[in-house]
Amino acid sequence: MASEKRKKSLFTWMLILGCFAARNTQADYHIHDFHFTAIGTRSSLLSLIVISSVDNVQLCYYSKQNHQVVMKKPWMYQALGAKEIEQKQKKLISLEKSFIWAFKNLIKNETNIEKNHTLQVFVDCTMDQDIQVSNHFQFALDGEDFCQMDEQLGHWVAMKPEAQRFKPLWDNAFWNRLVKHYIQEDCVDSMKKILQYSSMRENVPPQVTVFRHDAPDGRVTLFCRATGFYPRSIVLHWERDGTLGVWGQESSSGTLPNADATFYLQVTLELPPGDPGTGYTCVVEHSELETPAMFPGMSSHLEGPLPSPPEIPLQ
Repeated sequence: MASEKRKKSLFTWMLILGCFAARNTQADYHIHDFHFTAIGTRSSLLSLIVISSVDNVQLCYYSKQNHQVVMKKPWMYQALGAKEIEQKQKKLISLEKSFIWAFKNLIKNETNIEKNHTLQVFVDCTMDQDIQVSNHFQFALDGEDFCQMDEQLGHWVAMKPEAQRFKPLWDNAFWNRLVKHYIQEDCVDSMKKILQYSSMRENVPPQVTVFRHDAPDGRVTLFCRATGFYPRSIVLHWERDGTLGVWGQESSSGTLPNADATFYLQVTLELPPGDPGTGYTCVVEHSELETPAMFPGMSSHLEGPLPSPPEIPLQ
């Protein structure tokens, strides 16, 4: 029992230290990701859809049906320029041949040559300020992980037995140079241009609302919702009587995109039984706020269902 108490105490202090670290580091992380979804048979490519997003906001879309790169945000045409967009379109059209080759070889043992299969490719790169900190490249076949690049070890890992026969190809120096070039040029360099342009867009401070919900059994839940803010980086946490700590079960929606390319974050604090919920304050820090903003937890009572995050737009 004493050992369990020590573990709990250590865990509590780790959480507190983590909160302090979050307050003192407004790290400006950005992630650029690509989702390729191809449907095909051993003999043909039926469909290819490519979606590109930065910080979970969809910016670019490509479909085999019309062979056109569509910018979901009008300012993307200025951010990348007509020449680069044209080059990306040519690359994607050429990429269709690679997916035809992939279907032909990945499902070469399929007896039904007309059976449809789905091949997905996930690529992303993450930057902190202007420094690349990570990248990922992963394949999935018919909804199951097939292989991925191990970033730390620097080689490919087969995630299904049938993927083993492709390792000599993946570990080939030419293939790895090709992957690194793609990540640098299409992921990292493009994201730098996008962020450089988007930084000229109008920054917006968060609109903050605080709710309190009293359950029939007497337990209190506090909600702090920040929405409509840009840029993405934000710190939001609960304090009691001006002190940072672990006061109950805290959960976060994560920073999510709104349809207008601003962002949303909700942090919920479920208090332990017997805690009346007095003295709590939601503290919000954002680059568009001169000083941390504080919102008392008694702002308003919530009737009916508990608030939930907005739906992320797919288009």
